[in-house]
Amino acid sequence: MAALNRLSQRIKENFQESTRDFAIPGGSASTATYFDTSDDKIKEISKLLESRHDKERLEGMKRIIAGISKGRDMEPFFAQVVKNVVAPSIEIRKLVYIYLLRFASTNSDLLLLSINTFQKDLSDQSPLIRSMSLRVLTSIRVPVIQGIVMLGLKKLVNDRNPWVRKTVAGGLAKVYEVDNSQLSSLIPLLQTLLSSQSPLTLGATLTAFVEICPDRLDLLHPYYRHICRLLVDADEWGQAVAVEVLTRYCRAMLEKPEPLTTNADSDDELEGVDIDLAMFLDCAKPLFQSRNPAVVLAMAKAYYHLAPAGHKLVGQEQLVAPVLRLANGKAEVMGLAWEVIAVMSEERPWLFRPRFTSTFLHAADSTYVNLVKLRAMSALHYIRFPDTAVAEEAVRAIGALVRSQPVVASTGLATLMRWLRSNRGEVQPGLADIDNLVGQSVISLKSIILTLPASATPSPRALVARLAKQLPTVTNHNARASVFWLVGQYASSDSPNEHGLGWEGVQAWVPDVLRQAVKGFAEESSIAKLQILTLSTKVAALAPASSQLTLLTQYLFNLARYDASYDVRDRGRLLSSLLRGVVSEADTEEDQGGVVLRREQVKAVLLGQRPVAEKQSVDAELEAGSMSRVLRRRMVGYEGLPEWTNDPTDSNLRDSEVEHQKPPAPTSMGSHIPPPAIPVHLSSSVTSIARSPSTSNASPVGSAPIVKSKFQDLDAFLDSETEDETESEEE
Repeated sequence: MAALNRLSQRIKENFQESTRDFAIPGGSASTATYFDTSDDKIKEISKLLESRHDKERLEGMKRIIAGISKGRDMEPFFAQVVKNVVAPSIEIRKLVYIYLLRFASTNSDLLLLSINTFQKDLSDQSPLIRSMSLRVLTSIRVPVIQGIVMLGLKKLVNDRNPWVRKTVAGGLAKVYEVDNSQLSSLIPLLQTLLSSQSPLTLGATLTAFVEICPDRLDLLHPYYRHICRLLVDADEWGQAVAVEVLTRYCRAMLEKPEPLTTNADSDDELEGVDIDLAMFLDCAKPLFQSRNPAVVLAMAKAYYHLAPAGHKLVGQEQLVAPVLRLANGKAEVMGLAWEVIAVMSEERPWLFRPRFTSTFLHAADSTYVNLVKLRAMSALHYIRFPDTAVAEEAVRAIGALVRSQPVVASTGLATLMRWLRSNRGEVQPGLADIDNLVGQSVISLKSIILTLPASATPSPRALVARLAKQLPTVTNHNARASVFWLVGQYASSDSPNEHGLGWEGVQAWVPDVLRQAVKGFAEESSIAKLQILTLSTKVAALAPASSQLTLLTQYLFNLARYDASYDVRDRGRLLSSLLRGVVSEADTEEDQGGVVLRREQVKAVLLGQRPVAEKQSVDAELEAGSMSRVLRRRMVGYEGLPEWTNDPTDSNLRDSEVEHQKPPAPTSMGSHIPPPAIPVHLSSSVTSIARSPSTSNASPVGSAPIVKSKFQDLDAFLDSETEDETESEEE
C-alpha cells in the first residue's frame, strides 16, 4: 500500500510539473478576466501590447488568445502582435506564435517583415520555439520565400528533438502545395525522416508521403521493415496512416499469399505467405486492441486485403472479433463498422458465419444500423419490426433467400403470400406500415417469379394468378404496377379456354383483370397506368381476333390521350402506333403507310424476356471501409488499392542499415519506448530476414534491443531516485 501511495504521489507531481506552464496566476477570479471580451476590455489590449513591461504585454496576449477562443475577431491586432515576436520573454513568444499561426494565411505580406526573426528562432534552444517558428514559416503561402523555407526544413530535418522533426514533416506537404516543382528537393528530406528512429515522427512523415508522392512506393523499400518495427509505438492517427500506406505497398510490391494447404504435417506455420508480408501482419496485430476506431478499421481492411485464409497466426479470421467489438460499441462508430461488416459478409460470408447471432437486430439501434445488419444477414422474423424501412429490407431479404436457397423456397413463398392477405384492421399499433410491406412483398415475388423455371411447383403462371386475385388489396403504386406487368407477361395460353370463357390465346382469368384495370384507370397512379396500357397491348397482340378486345383497347387509348401525365399520353400514342399492324391483320385492311410491325414482331417487342432487375449493390470496385464505399460513389481524391503484383520485388531491397541503428537517447519530451519483439511463435524465417550478410550478430527485425534494467520490482523502482530528481534536489 505504501508503494502505491508513493507511485500516486509521483504521478501527481509529474502532472503538476507538466501543466505548470498552463497555470494562470490569481485563481478563478483572475482567470475570468481573460475571458471578459467586452468592448472596454478589448480596447485595453492595444495599450497592453504597446507597453514596455513584459508582464503587461503578456497580459495583452493572454486576452487576445482568450478572445479567439470565444470567437471574437482578433485580426485587427495583427500588426501589434507581430512586433512582439522579438520579445525576450519565452511566454510571450509562445502566445505570439499561436496567434500568427491562426492568421498567417490572411496576412502574409505583413508577416514577411518579421521573416528574419523566424529564421533566427530556428536556432533557439527551446524545441517549442524552433517548432513553432518553422510552422509559421511554412504557413506563409508566398512563393517568393519558398527558398528560405526550404533552407529551414533542411536545417531542422536532423534536429535532435522528434517534435521538431514532426513539424518538418508537416512543412513538406505545405511547401509542395505552394510549389510542386520542389518535389525533387523534398524527396531527400522525406527519406531522412523515414529513417528516423523515433515513432513520434512516423505518422506525420507518412502523411507527408501520401500528400507529396503517394505513387512512389519504391521509396519505402529500405524503410519497410523499419516502419513495421515502429508501428506499435506510433501515435494512434499515425498508426492508421501507416497501416493504409503499408497495405498499398504490400499489394503493389509483395507476392500474393496462397491459401493454407490441407497438409497438416507441415512445420512451416506461414506456408505460402511472403516473409515480409507476414512480418507486417504480425507486427501490426496488437493494433487490433487499439482504443481508436480508425486504427481498428484500418487493421481490418489490411487483414481483409492482405491476410490469407485459414492461418492461425495471420489469417483473415483475426479481424472478425475486433470489428464486431466496434460494431457493438459507441453509437458514432456503429454505422461505419456495420457497413464494413456488411460489405465483407457480402463478398466473404464465411468470415462472419460463425458469429451469425451478432447480426440480430435491436429496436434501440438506429434505422441505418439495422438496414446494414439486414444486408449482412437476412432473418425471416424481422418483417414485424416497428421500423417500416427495416421491415421492407427484411421482406427484400426473404426474396433473396428464396432465389438463392431452394431449401427455404416454399417457406419464403408462403410468408410473402400470407402478407398479401393481411387484414389492415388487425394490425397492432407500433408495427410497420402494412401497405408498404404488401407492396414490397409483391416486388419481391416479381423477382422470384421471373427466376423460377417453368417446371417449378408452384409454377410462375400460378403465382401470377394468385397475385392477380389479391390485386384489390394492394394499394402500393409500385406493387400494383408490378402485378399488371406480370399479368401481361404471363397472359398467353396455348390451350383453349374452358367453358368458352375469355379470349382465345390468353388465360381465362386475364380478361377480368384487364376489365377491372380499365374500369379504375382514372384513379390509378401514373406508374400503374403505364403498365395497364402495356397489359392491354400485350393481350391485344395475343388475341387479335376479338372485337370486344379491340373496342376495349381503343377506349383505353382514348382515356390515355387526355390524361394529365405526359408519360401516359406518350405511352398511349406509342402503343397505339405499335398495334397498327396487328389490327390491320385482323380486319384485313390495307396498310395506310409508314413502318408497320407484324404481329410476331409486336409480340417479340412486348413479351420478350427481360433480365431480373435486382436492387443495385454498391460498386464492388470501391475499397471496403472507405468513405466512397459507404456513400456509394467515388469521392474526390479516392485511390483504391492496387491489384496484387505479378512481379514481386526482391526481398534484398528491404535490407538496410536503418533497422539496425540504435534508438536515440531519451529527450526532454519523453523517453523512447523500444519496439516490441516479434512473438516467438512466428516461423524462424521471419526473425531472420533482418540479418544482413555483413552483420551476423545484428538483432532480427521486430526484436527489441536488450536493455538490462536495474529494477527488479515496483518497490525497487519507487525507492530509487532518478538523475533528474537528484539534480532538482541539488538546485
